[in-house]
Amino acid sequence: MIDEYDVTFAVKEWLISKGWRIIAFNPPGAQGTFTIPNPRKAVGYKGQTGSLSPDIIGIKNSKYLIVVESKPYYKKDDIQKLISLFEDEERVELLKMIVDNVCKANNINFNKDECVIILAKAHGGKIHPENNIETFHISIKENWNASYIKSSENPLDYIKLTYYPSSKIKESIIKN
Repeated sequence: MIDEYDVTFAVKEWLISKGWRIIAFNPPGAQGTFTIPNPRKAVGYKGQTGSLSPDIIGIKNSKYLIVVESKPYYKKDDIQKLISLFEDEERVELLKMIVDNVCKANNINFNKDECVIILAKAHGGKIHPENNIETFHISIKENWNASYIKSSENPLDYIKLTYYPSSKIKESIIKN
């Protein structure tokens, strides 16, 4: 049975193999280590309501920014939530500012003024590519037990990732 951690882990490793620098990895239980605040929350409110924590954020070639939301199975509501994040210009500017600060702190080149944001979803279950968002489909090969991994084993030997690009241009950016 696939879970959200397996999905998130597989995509992170695949992106690294394609030259992406992962600046945020928020699998389940990570407590929102990279949170995009809600710019419209009430003055004085200190909670996280309305804040978003994408599962993966990566940088490539100083200007490409990928934001990945992972789930064990496809749900249209999750995709709409990710898309709506980037329909909010204030929140996009907050994201760029946070990413810029994280990159500066880690000596990673990032040009927030030329930033191109790529949205992606990752899931197991039924294959469900989208027209306007990158899709990573994850399946688990037999004999996978995430609760018991031998140190001599490579978890990626048990996980299969298939990438479904939304366009040839994005495919070229993501894979090359």
